[in-house]
Amino acid sequence: MLELLDSKSGFHYIVILIIASSGLSVNNGVILMKQIVMTNDDGHSSKGLTALAKQLAKKYRVTIVVPNSQRSATGKALTLNQPLRIYDRGKVDGYQLITHDGTPADSVILAKEFVDSIDFFVSGINMGANLGYQSMATSGTVGAIVEAAIMGYRGIAVSRVVNTHQWFHYSDSNRDYSREIEVTTEIIDKIIEFGLPAGIDALNINFPCDVLDTSRIVVTRPIRARMHNTLDKRIDPNGSPYYWIEGHENDPEPGTDAFEVLKNGNIAVSPIVIDYVSDAILESLGAFIDR
Repeated sequence: MLELLDSKSGFHYIVILIIASSGLSVNNGVILMKQIVMTNDDGHSSKGLTALAKQLAKKYRVTIVVPNSQRSATGKALTLNQPLRIYDRGKVDGYQLITHDGTPADSVILAKEFVDSIDFFVSGINMGANLGYQSMATSGTVGAIVEAAIMGYRGIAVSRVVNTHQWFHYSDSNRDYSREIEVTTEIIDKIIEFGLPAGIDALNINFPCDVLDTSRIVVTRPIRARMHNTLDKRIDPNGSPYYWIEGHENDPEPGTDAFEVLKNGNIAVSPIVIDYVSDAILESLGAFIDR
């Protein structure tokens, strides 16, 4: 509700605006489009990021704050032992773009400095699924949303299954993201209008490689470990050993995000909960310590 004064007649007018579902907010009496900050760990050239930004910019103020190159598997790491540098600032395709040489989680810190009145964070659309706690703890895409959630911001991490040869490469230029954008936008609109359910700090959303008409949105829990890792030992030209960490898929159990996405071809939505230690767990630990 806004109270307006007609300077000529001296009359006051009460104007009631329905803004919750319209992507608008009021700041000091000024009606503004709600502000979304976007990032990822694939860099600013990722089509999943830019295609979603273009769509969201039709309804919201959108600012991308993103590393200037690939930063996958950085988790929630922050750059604390060297300075951060901003490389680009400007407007592109209806949204603001800020690139830097830090991590995805650094994007949240930088956004607080350079972006006014942030309403929501979106990380993605990421190239490569972030299914289960193992991947969520490793992912820079999810790490940025965890950083935002810790600071009290609402947000979602969005990822899509890709073939292994597409990991860590800008090879998604021909991929169609229309269905992912449609579903993601609907979820963002719903959270901005109604908020997240009590006890949930953010959402982790994963799409299958091919989103079909039969693909359903399924609310499910994260799998514990999607993969198991091994070391591949090799020898360099000087005769010294070096190692690659290899990931091998585990068979996902039913009722998990990995099962729904990889086996059933569905869209998995899982909660991210920061304060997940219950009173029962504390009591159990207390009883153990007192033994």
